[in-house]
Amino acid sequence: AYFQALTHGQFPVRWAADLNFGFGMPLFIFMYPLPYFLSSFFLFLGAGLVVTFKLVVILSFIFSGIFMFWLAKELFKNEKIALMVTIFYQFAPFRLVEANVRGDIGEIYTYAFLPLVLWGILKKNFFLTSIVSALLILSHNSISLTFFAISFGFAVFFSKDKRSLFLNLLALFFGLALSAFYWFPALFEHRFTNGDLFMKNTYQEYFTPLSKLFLPNFFNSPSLNMIDVPVQIGIFHVLTIFLSFWLLIKSRSKILFFFLLVFMVALFFTQPVSQVFWQNLSYLRQFQFPWRFLAVMVFVTAVCSGVVFSSFKVFKSNLFTAVLLFLVIISTIVYWKTPFGYDQIKESDYWHYSLTTTYYGETDTVWVEHPASSYPKERVEIIGGEGKISNLKVNDLSHRFSVTAKTPVHLIDNTTYFPGWRVFDKQSFSSNKQSFSSNNGKEIPIEFQDQNYRGLITFNLSAGEHQIEVKYTKTKDRIIGEITSFAALILLILLQIFIF
Repeated sequence: AYFQALTHGQFPVRWAADLNFGFGMPLFIFMYPLPYFLSSFFLFLGAGLVVTFKLVVILSFIFSGIFMFWLAKELFKNEKIALMVTIFYQFAPFRLVEANVRGDIGEIYTYAFLPLVLWGILKKNFFLTSIVSALLILSHNSISLTFFAISFGFAVFFSKDKRSLFLNLLALFFGLALSAFYWFPALFEHRFTNGDLFMKNTYQEYFTPLSKLFLPNFFNSPSLNMIDVPVQIGIFHVLTIFLSFWLLIKSRSKILFFFLLVFMVALFFTQPVSQVFWQNLSYLRQFQFPWRFLAVMVFVTAVCSGVVFSSFKVFKSNLFTAVLLFLVIISTIVYWKTPFGYDQIKESDYWHYSLTTTYYGETDTVWVEHPASSYPKERVEIIGGEGKISNLKVNDLSHRFSVTAKTPVHLIDNTTYFPGWRVFDKQSFSSNKQSFSSNNGKEIPIEFQDQNYRGLITFNLSAGEHQIEVKYTKTKDRIIGEITSFAALILLILLQIFIF
Protein backbone atom coordinates (compact mmCIF):
# COMPACT_ATOMS: atom_id res chain seq x y z
CA ALA A 1 0.00 0.00 0.00
CA TYR A 2 2.84 2.38 0.83
CA PHE A 3 4.71 1.55 -2.38
CA GLN A 4 1.61 2.05 -4.50
CA ALA A 5 0.91 5.42 -2.87
CA LEU A 6 4.55 6.41 -3.38
CA THR A 7 4.50 5.48 -7.06
CA HIS A 8 1.25 7.44 -7.46
CA GLY A 9 3.10 10.59 -6.43
CA GLN A 10 2.40 10.86 -2.72
CA PHE A 11 5.31 12.17 -0.65
CA PRO A 12 5.22 12.09 2.22
CA VAL A 13 2.71 9.27 1.98
CA ARG A 14 -0.45 10.01 3.97
CA TRP A 15 -3.43 8.25 2.42
CA ALA A 16 -3.92 4.53 1.62
CA ALA A 17 -6.44 4.95 -1.19
CA ASP A 18 -6.93 1.30 -2.15
CA LEU A 19 -7.39 -0.18 1.31
CA ASN A 20 -10.71 -0.52 3.12
CA PHE A 21 -12.41 -1.73 -0.09
CA GLY A 22 -11.37 1.39 -1.95
CA PHE A 23 -12.90 3.77 0.60
CA GLY A 24 -9.36 4.55 1.74
CA MET A 25 -7.96 5.29 5.18
CA PRO A 26 -5.43 7.69 6.75
CA LEU A 27 -3.12 4.79 7.60
CA PHE A 28 0.21 6.40 6.79
CA ILE A 29 -0.33 9.47 8.90
CA PHE A 30 0.13 7.15 11.86
CA MET A 31 2.28 4.27 10.58
CA TYR A 32 6.06 4.70 10.91
CA PRO A 33 7.35 5.23 7.35
CA LEU A 34 10.98 4.13 7.34
CA PRO A 35 10.55 0.33 6.98
CA TYR A 36 8.00 0.86 4.20
CA PHE A 37 10.19 3.40 2.40
CA LEU A 38 13.10 0.95 2.51
CA SER A 39 10.82 -1.85 1.31
CA SER A 40 9.69 0.33 -1.58
CA PHE A 41 13.29 0.52 -2.80
CA PHE A 42 13.44 -3.26 -3.23
CA LEU A 43 9.97 -3.36 -4.78
CA PHE A 44 11.06 -0.67 -7.23
CA LEU A 45 14.00 -2.89 -8.22
CA GLY A 46 11.55 -5.67 -8.99
CA ALA A 47 11.73 -7.86 -5.88
CA GLY A 48 8.51 -9.59 -4.84
CA LEU A 49 6.68 -8.83 -1.62
CA VAL A 50 7.93 -11.90 0.24
CA VAL A 51 11.53 -11.47 -0.90
CA THR A 52 11.38 -7.78 0.03
CA PHE A 53 10.08 -8.59 3.50
CA LYS A 54 12.93 -11.06 4.05
CA LEU A 55 15.55 -8.60 2.78
CA VAL A 56 14.29 -5.87 5.09
CA VAL A 57 14.43 -8.23 8.09
CA ILE A 58 17.91 -9.49 7.18
CA LEU A 59 19.28 -5.96 6.72
CA SER A 60 17.95 -4.89 10.12
CA PHE A 61 19.80 -7.80 11.76
CA ILE A 62 23.05 -7.00 9.93
CA PHE A 63 22.86 -3.28 10.72
CA SER A 64 22.04 -3.81 14.38
CA GLY A 65 25.05 -6.12 14.77
CA ILE A 66 27.45 -3.68 13.09
CA PHE A 67 26.20 -0.65 14.98
CA MET A 68 26.15 -2.44 18.33
CA PHE A 69 29.75 -3.52 17.76
CA TRP A 70 30.74 0.10 17.09
CA LEU A 71 29.01 1.30 20.26
CA ALA A 72 30.47 -1.44 22.47
CA LYS A 73 33.95 -0.83 21.06
CA GLU A 74 33.64 2.87 21.86
CA LEU A 75 32.30 2.18 25.35
CA PHE A 76 34.80 -0.50 26.38
CA LYS A 77 37.78 0.22 24.09
CA ASN A 78 38.17 -3.50 23.48
CA GLU A 79 37.20 -5.40 20.32
CA LYS A 80 36.86 -8.73 22.11
CA ILE A 81 34.38 -7.29 24.60
CA ALA A 82 32.60 -5.50 21.75
CA LEU A 83 32.17 -8.82 19.98
CA MET A 84 30.72 -10.43 23.11
CA VAL A 85 28.31 -7.55 23.67
CA THR A 86 27.19 -7.83 20.05
CA ILE A 87 26.54 -11.57 20.36
CA PHE A 88 24.51 -10.97 23.52
CA TYR A 89 22.54 -8.31 21.65
CA GLN A 90 21.91 -10.28 18.49
CA PHE A 91 21.05 -13.52 20.27
CA ALA A 92 18.80 -12.28 23.02
CA PRO A 93 15.69 -14.49 22.73
CA PHE A 94 13.24 -11.61 22.32
CA ARG A 95 15.48 -10.03 19.69
CA LEU A 96 14.91 -13.11 17.52
CA VAL A 97 11.24 -13.30 18.47
CA GLU A 98 10.74 -9.79 17.10
CA ALA A 99 12.15 -10.79 13.72
CA ASN A 100 11.17 -14.43 13.33
CA VAL A 101 7.98 -14.87 15.37
CA ARG A 102 6.31 -11.46 15.38
CA GLY A 103 7.85 -10.24 12.13
CA ASP A 104 7.63 -6.62 13.22
CA ILE A 105 9.63 -4.71 10.61
CA GLY A 106 9.22 -1.46 12.53
CA GLU A 107 10.56 -2.55 15.89
CA ILE A 108 13.51 -4.47 14.46
CA TYR A 109 14.90 -1.26 12.93
CA THR A 110 14.85 0.50 16.29
CA TYR A 111 17.33 -2.19 17.41
CA ALA A 112 19.63 -1.05 14.60
CA PHE A 113 19.43 2.70 15.12
CA LEU A 114 19.60 3.00 18.93
CA PRO A 115 23.25 1.83 19.14
CA LEU A 116 24.18 4.18 16.30
CA VAL A 117 22.55 7.16 18.03
CA LEU A 118 24.50 6.45 21.22
CA TRP A 119 27.69 5.92 19.21
CA GLY A 120 27.16 9.32 17.59
CA ILE A 121 26.75 10.90 21.04
CA LEU A 122 29.98 9.33 22.28
CA LYS A 123 31.84 10.37 19.13
CA LYS A 124 30.43 13.91 19.38
CA ASN A 125 29.20 13.62 15.81
CA PHE A 126 26.45 16.22 15.65
CA PHE A 127 25.35 15.54 12.08
CA LEU A 128 25.21 11.76 12.47
CA THR A 129 23.37 11.91 15.79
CA SER A 130 20.76 14.24 14.31
CA ILE A 131 20.12 12.12 11.22
CA VAL A 132 20.10 8.76 12.97
CA SER A 133 17.87 9.90 15.84
CA ALA A 134 15.38 11.00 13.18
CA LEU A 135 15.63 7.58 11.51
CA LEU A 136 15.08 5.98 14.91
CA ILE A 137 11.81 7.90 15.38
CA LEU A 138 10.69 7.04 11.84
CA SER A 139 11.27 3.32 12.49
CA HIS A 140 8.40 2.78 14.92
CA ASN A 141 6.09 4.80 17.14
CA SER A 142 6.11 3.61 20.76
CA ILE A 143 9.44 1.72 20.87
CA SER A 144 11.34 4.40 18.96
CA LEU A 145 10.23 7.17 21.33
CA THR A 146 11.20 5.00 24.29
CA PHE A 147 14.62 4.44 22.75
CA PHE A 148 14.80 8.18 22.06
CA ALA A 149 14.21 8.84 25.77
CA ILE A 150 17.07 6.45 26.56
CA SER A 151 19.25 8.41 24.11
CA PHE A 152 18.34 11.64 25.92
CA GLY A 153 19.27 10.14 29.29
CA PHE A 154 22.48 8.71 27.82
CA ALA A 155 23.48 12.17 26.55
CA VAL A 156 22.87 13.68 29.99
CA PHE A 157 24.83 10.95 31.79
CA PHE A 158 27.76 10.50 29.43
CA SER A 159 28.46 13.90 27.89
CA LYS A 160 31.91 14.87 29.16
CA ASP A 161 31.34 18.61 29.57
CA LYS A 162 28.65 21.27 29.24
CA ARG A 163 29.49 22.00 25.62
CA SER A 164 29.23 18.32 24.68
CA LEU A 165 25.95 18.06 26.59
CA PHE A 166 24.52 21.07 24.78
CA LEU A 167 25.55 19.80 21.35
CA ASN A 168 24.29 16.26 22.02
CA LEU A 169 20.92 17.50 23.22
CA LEU A 170 20.74 19.90 20.29
CA ALA A 171 21.46 17.00 17.92
CA LEU A 172 18.61 15.00 19.46
CA PHE A 173 16.37 18.05 19.11
CA PHE A 174 17.28 18.20 15.42
CA GLY A 175 16.34 14.53 15.16
CA LEU A 176 12.91 15.37 16.55
CA ALA A 177 12.57 18.29 14.15
CA LEU A 178 13.70 16.27 11.12
CA SER A 179 11.06 13.62 11.84
CA ALA A 180 8.31 16.14 12.69
CA PHE A 181 6.61 15.58 9.32
CA TYR A 182 5.62 12.16 10.71
CA TRP A 183 5.09 12.50 14.44
CA PHE A 184 3.55 15.98 14.58
CA PRO A 185 0.38 15.23 12.56
CA ALA A 186 0.26 11.70 14.01
CA LEU A 187 0.20 13.17 17.50
CA PHE A 188 -2.41 15.84 16.87
CA GLU A 189 -4.68 13.98 14.42
CA HIS A 190 -4.78 10.80 16.49
CA ARG A 191 -7.93 12.13 18.18
CA PHE A 192 -9.85 11.62 14.92
CA THR A 193 -9.30 7.85 15.02
CA ASN A 194 -10.54 5.02 17.19
CA GLY A 195 -7.02 4.02 18.18
CA ASP A 196 -7.22 4.90 21.84
CA LEU A 197 -10.79 3.62 22.11
CA PHE A 198 -10.08 0.22 20.59
CA MET A 199 -6.80 -0.27 22.46
CA LYS A 200 -7.85 1.36 25.71
CA ASN A 201 -7.78 -1.80 27.81
CA THR A 202 -5.64 -4.10 25.65
CA TYR A 203 -2.64 -3.82 27.98
CA GLN A 204 -4.54 -5.42 30.89
CA GLU A 205 -4.26 -8.89 29.35
CA TYR A 206 -0.52 -8.70 28.73
CA PHE A 207 1.17 -7.91 32.03
CA THR A 208 3.92 -10.50 32.23
CA PRO A 209 4.55 -12.65 35.34
CA LEU A 210 8.16 -12.44 36.49
CA SER A 211 8.47 -16.20 36.12
CA LYS A 212 7.81 -15.96 32.37
CA LEU A 213 10.39 -13.22 32.01
CA PHE A 214 13.18 -14.83 34.00
CA LEU A 215 12.74 -18.58 33.54
CA PRO A 216 14.50 -19.99 30.46
CA ASN A 217 12.31 -21.48 27.77
CA PHE A 218 14.67 -23.60 25.70
CA PHE A 219 11.87 -25.61 24.10
CA ASN A 220 9.37 -22.76 23.57
CA SER A 221 6.86 -24.18 26.01
CA PRO A 222 3.45 -22.50 25.57
CA SER A 223 3.06 -22.27 29.36
CA LEU A 224 5.94 -19.76 29.50
CA ASN A 225 4.67 -17.64 26.61
CA MET A 226 2.22 -14.75 26.53
CA ILE A 227 -0.49 -15.81 24.06
CA ASP A 228 1.96 -17.46 21.64
CA VAL A 229 4.69 -14.84 22.10
CA PRO A 230 7.89 -15.97 23.89
CA VAL A 231 8.76 -13.29 26.45
CA GLN A 232 11.97 -14.52 28.06
CA ILE A 233 14.90 -12.26 28.86
CA GLY A 234 17.27 -15.21 28.35
CA ILE A 235 19.14 -17.31 30.88
CA PHE A 236 22.58 -15.78 30.19
CA HIS A 237 21.11 -12.29 30.05
CA VAL A 238 19.39 -12.84 33.41
CA LEU A 239 22.71 -13.98 34.92
CA THR A 240 24.28 -10.83 33.48
CA ILE A 241 21.73 -8.65 35.23
CA PHE A 242 22.29 -10.32 38.62
CA LEU A 243 26.07 -10.01 38.25
CA SER A 244 25.64 -6.38 37.19
CA PHE A 245 23.73 -5.51 40.36
CA TRP A 246 26.47 -7.18 42.40
CA LEU A 247 29.16 -5.24 40.53
CA LEU A 248 27.21 -2.00 40.96
CA ILE A 249 27.32 -2.42 44.73
CA LYS A 250 31.07 -3.09 44.56
CA SER A 251 32.18 -0.56 41.97
CA ARG A 252 29.42 2.04 41.64
CA SER A 253 29.94 1.98 37.89
CA LYS A 254 28.33 4.90 36.05
CA ILE A 255 27.47 2.70 33.08
CA LEU A 256 25.87 0.05 35.28
CA PHE A 257 23.93 2.63 37.30
CA PHE A 258 22.40 4.20 34.19
CA PHE A 259 21.52 1.00 32.37
CA LEU A 260 20.28 -0.91 35.42
CA LEU A 261 18.04 2.05 36.23
CA VAL A 262 16.66 1.83 32.68
CA PHE A 263 16.21 -1.94 33.14
CA MET A 264 14.22 -1.48 36.35
CA VAL A 265 11.95 1.13 34.76
CA ALA A 266 11.28 -1.20 31.82
CA LEU A 267 10.63 -4.11 34.18
CA PHE A 268 8.24 -1.96 36.21
CA PHE A 269 6.06 -1.26 33.17
CA THR A 270 5.70 -4.98 32.42
CA GLN A 271 4.08 -5.55 35.81
CA PRO A 272 0.53 -4.93 37.11
CA VAL A 273 1.90 -2.51 39.71
CA SER A 274 2.32 0.03 36.87
CA GLN A 275 -1.36 -0.14 35.92
CA VAL A 276 -2.12 3.37 37.16
CA PHE A 277 0.29 4.76 34.54
CA TRP A 278 -1.24 2.66 31.77
CA GLN A 279 -4.69 3.89 32.75
CA ASN A 280 -3.78 7.58 32.69
CA LEU A 281 -1.18 7.93 29.95
CA SER A 282 -2.65 7.54 26.46
CA TYR A 283 0.83 7.42 24.93
CA LEU A 284 1.72 4.41 27.08
CA ARG A 285 -1.37 2.56 25.86
CA GLN A 286 0.01 2.76 22.32
CA PHE A 287 2.45 0.03 23.40
CA GLN A 288 -0.58 -2.30 23.47
CA PHE A 289 1.47 -5.04 25.16
CA PRO A 290 3.51 -4.36 28.33
CA TRP A 291 5.96 -7.09 27.32
CA ARG A 292 7.11 -4.79 24.51
CA PHE A 293 9.42 -3.25 27.12
CA LEU A 294 11.51 -6.37 26.64
CA ALA A 295 13.06 -4.46 23.73
CA VAL A 296 14.62 -2.15 26.30
CA MET A 297 15.81 -5.10 28.39
CA VAL A 298 17.48 -6.67 25.36
CA PHE A 299 19.61 -3.58 24.85
CA VAL A 300 20.40 -3.09 28.54
CA THR A 301 21.48 -6.69 29.17
CA ALA A 302 23.80 -6.57 26.16
CA VAL A 303 25.56 -3.41 27.36
CA CYS A 304 25.76 -4.72 30.93
CA SER A 305 27.38 -7.90 29.64
CA GLY A 306 30.31 -5.74 28.51
CA VAL A 307 30.85 -4.47 32.05
CA VAL A 308 30.64 -8.01 33.42
CA PHE A 309 33.13 -9.33 30.85
CA SER A 310 35.60 -6.57 31.62
CA SER A 311 35.33 -7.16 35.39
CA PHE A 312 36.16 -10.87 35.65
CA LYS A 313 39.52 -12.40 34.77
CA VAL A 314 37.93 -15.65 33.60
CA PHE A 315 36.68 -13.86 30.48
CA LYS A 316 40.26 -13.20 29.42
CA SER A 317 40.45 -16.88 28.48
CA ASN A 318 39.66 -17.21 24.79
CA LEU A 319 38.48 -20.78 25.27
CA PHE A 320 36.06 -19.87 28.07
CA THR A 321 34.74 -16.91 26.10
CA ALA A 322 34.27 -19.00 22.95
CA VAL A 323 32.35 -21.68 24.88
CA LEU A 324 30.16 -19.05 26.56
CA LEU A 325 29.28 -17.32 23.32
CA PHE A 326 28.55 -20.66 21.67
CA LEU A 327 26.13 -21.44 24.51
CA VAL A 328 24.50 -18.00 24.21
CA ILE A 329 23.91 -18.57 20.50
CA ILE A 330 22.80 -22.19 20.75
CA SER A 331 20.41 -21.43 23.62
CA THR A 332 18.23 -19.50 21.15
CA ILE A 333 18.03 -22.25 18.55
CA VAL A 334 14.31 -22.76 19.18
CA TYR A 335 13.69 -19.23 17.87
CA TRP A 336 15.61 -19.75 14.63
CA LYS A 337 12.51 -20.99 12.85
CA THR A 338 8.93 -19.82 12.95
CA PRO A 339 7.01 -21.83 15.57
CA PHE A 340 3.82 -21.94 13.50
CA GLY A 341 5.38 -22.48 10.08
CA TYR A 342 4.83 -20.30 7.02
CA ASP A 343 1.80 -19.20 5.06
CA GLN A 344 1.98 -19.88 1.33
CA ILE A 345 0.50 -16.76 -0.22
CA LYS A 346 -0.51 -15.59 -3.66
CA GLU A 347 1.29 -12.27 -3.96
CA SER A 348 -1.18 -10.85 -6.47
CA ASP A 349 -3.83 -10.88 -3.73
CA TYR A 350 -1.71 -8.48 -1.70
CA TRP A 351 -1.15 -6.10 -4.60
CA HIS A 352 -4.92 -5.59 -4.61
CA TYR A 353 -5.57 -5.97 -0.90
CA SER A 354 -9.09 -4.88 0.03
CA LEU A 355 -9.14 -4.99 3.84
CA THR A 356 -7.51 -2.74 6.42
CA THR A 357 -4.03 -3.52 7.75
CA THR A 358 -4.33 -2.69 11.45
CA TYR A 359 -5.02 -5.38 13.99
CA TYR A 360 -7.23 -3.33 16.30
CA GLY A 361 -8.64 -0.86 13.76
CA GLU A 362 -6.37 1.83 15.20
CA THR A 363 -6.71 4.09 12.16
CA ASP A 364 -10.46 3.74 11.62
CA THR A 365 -11.97 7.21 11.83
CA VAL A 366 -14.30 8.16 14.66
CA TRP A 367 -17.13 8.99 12.24
CA VAL A 368 -17.53 5.64 10.49
CA GLU A 369 -19.77 2.96 11.92
CA HIS A 370 -17.47 0.08 10.90
CA PRO A 371 -14.85 -0.72 8.26
CA ALA A 372 -16.17 -1.27 4.73
CA SER A 373 -17.20 -4.80 3.75
CA SER A 374 -17.53 -4.40 -0.03
CA TYR A 375 -16.46 -2.09 -2.83
CA PRO A 376 -18.78 0.81 -3.70
CA LYS A 377 -20.75 0.53 -6.93
CA GLU A 378 -19.48 3.93 -8.04
CA ARG A 379 -16.83 6.33 -6.81
CA VAL A 380 -19.29 9.23 -6.95
CA GLU A 381 -23.10 8.98 -6.90
CA ILE A 382 -26.10 11.29 -6.85
CA ILE A 383 -28.19 10.29 -3.83
CA GLY A 384 -30.75 13.07 -3.97
CA GLY A 385 -32.17 15.20 -6.76
CA GLU A 386 -31.87 14.80 -10.51
CA GLY A 387 -28.64 15.09 -12.43
CA LYS A 388 -25.79 13.37 -14.24
CA ILE A 389 -22.10 12.74 -13.43
CA SER A 390 -19.55 12.54 -16.25
CA ASN A 391 -15.82 12.81 -17.05
CA LEU A 392 -14.73 11.13 -13.82
CA LYS A 393 -10.95 11.11 -13.29
CA VAL A 394 -9.59 9.50 -10.12
CA ASN A 395 -6.21 9.29 -8.43
CA ASP A 396 -5.19 8.74 -4.81
CA LEU A 397 -5.65 12.33 -3.69
CA SER A 398 -8.05 13.83 -6.20
CA HIS A 399 -11.40 12.90 -7.79
CA ARG A 400 -12.46 15.18 -10.64
CA PHE A 401 -15.78 15.04 -12.43
CA SER A 402 -18.50 17.09 -14.09
CA VAL A 403 -22.03 17.37 -12.73
CA THR A 404 -25.07 18.41 -14.76
CA ALA A 405 -27.78 19.06 -12.17
CA LYS A 406 -31.36 19.59 -13.36
CA THR A 407 -32.38 20.21 -9.75
CA PRO A 408 -30.39 20.82 -6.57
CA VAL A 409 -28.55 17.52 -5.92
CA HIS A 410 -27.05 15.67 -2.99
CA LEU A 411 -23.88 13.70 -3.86
CA ILE A 412 -21.68 11.16 -2.15
CA ASP A 413 -18.02 10.51 -2.84
CA ASN A 414 -17.48 6.98 -1.53
CA THR A 415 -14.32 7.91 0.36
CA THR A 416 -13.76 7.81 4.09
CA TYR A 417 -13.71 11.35 5.38
CA PHE A 418 -10.66 12.55 7.28
CA PRO A 419 -9.46 16.12 7.88
CA GLY A 420 -7.81 17.30 4.69
CA TRP A 421 -10.53 16.13 2.29
CA ARG A 422 -12.19 19.16 0.70
CA VAL A 423 -14.64 19.71 -2.15
CA PHE A 424 -14.18 22.50 -4.71
CA ASP A 425 -16.47 23.69 -7.48
CA LYS A 426 -13.94 24.89 -10.04
CA GLN A 427 -16.43 26.26 -12.54
CA SER A 428 -20.17 26.54 -12.10
CA PHE A 429 -22.97 27.61 -14.41
CA SER A 430 -26.30 28.12 -12.62
CA SER A 431 -29.68 28.83 -14.14
CA ASN A 432 -29.56 32.37 -12.72
CA LYS A 433 -26.01 33.54 -13.43
CA GLN A 434 -22.66 32.42 -14.73
CA SER A 435 -19.60 32.48 -12.51
CA PHE A 436 -16.02 31.39 -13.01
CA SER A 437 -13.79 30.44 -10.08
CA SER A 438 -10.02 30.54 -9.97
CA ASN A 439 -7.35 28.36 -8.35
CA ASN A 440 -9.12 25.62 -6.40
CA GLY A 441 -12.49 27.20 -6.99
CA LYS A 442 -15.34 27.75 -4.61
CA GLU A 443 -15.20 25.43 -1.61
CA ILE A 444 -18.31 23.34 -1.01
CA PRO A 445 -19.13 22.35 2.60
CA ILE A 446 -18.78 18.63 3.35
CA GLU A 447 -21.25 16.67 5.47
CA PHE A 448 -19.57 13.55 6.82
CA GLN A 449 -22.02 12.66 9.62
CA ASP A 450 -25.07 11.85 7.53
CA GLN A 451 -26.76 9.00 9.42
CA ASN A 452 -27.27 7.08 6.19
CA TYR A 453 -23.63 7.46 5.04
CA ARG A 454 -21.66 7.78 8.26
CA GLY A 455 -18.07 8.88 7.86
CA LEU A 456 -18.29 9.32 4.07
CA ILE A 457 -18.01 12.52 2.03
CA THR A 458 -21.41 13.97 1.06
CA PHE A 459 -22.20 17.46 -0.23
CA ASN A 460 -24.89 19.52 -1.98
CA LEU A 461 -24.84 21.31 -5.32
CA SER A 462 -27.27 23.77 -6.83
CA ALA A 463 -28.93 23.22 -10.21
CA GLY A 464 -26.62 23.87 -13.12
CA GLU A 465 -23.24 22.78 -14.51
CA HIS A 466 -20.38 22.08 -12.12
CA GLN A 467 -16.73 21.06 -12.39
CA ILE A 468 -16.00 19.34 -9.06
CA GLU A 469 -12.76 18.27 -7.46
CA VAL A 470 -12.75 16.25 -4.24
CA LYS A 471 -9.21 16.81 -3.07
CA TYR A 472 -7.04 15.56 -0.19
CA THR A 473 -5.13 18.60 1.05
CA LYS A 474 -2.64 19.29 3.80
CA THR A 475 -4.00 20.23 7.21
CA LYS A 476 -2.28 22.78 9.44
CA ASP A 477 -0.75 19.96 11.48
CA ARG A 478 0.78 18.36 8.38
CA ILE A 479 2.01 21.69 7.06
CA ILE A 480 3.65 22.55 10.40
CA GLY A 481 5.30 19.13 10.57
CA GLU A 482 6.61 19.29 6.99
CA ILE A 483 7.88 22.87 7.28
CA THR A 484 9.61 21.98 10.55
CA SER A 485 11.35 18.98 8.97
CA PHE A 486 12.39 20.91 5.86
CA ALA A 487 13.71 23.88 7.86
CA ALA A 488 15.60 21.54 10.20
CA LEU A 489 17.22 19.75 7.26
CA ILE A 490 18.35 23.00 5.63
CA LEU A 491 19.67 24.37 8.92
CA LEU A 492 21.46 21.11 9.71
CA ILE A 493 23.20 21.15 6.33
CA LEU A 494 24.26 24.76 6.84
CA LEU A 495 25.59 23.99 10.31
CA GLN A 496 27.54 21.04 8.94
CA ILE A 497 29.07 23.13 6.14
CA PHE A 498 29.94 26.30 8.01
CA ILE A 499 30.41 25.31 11.69
CA PHE A 500 31.09 21.60 12.31
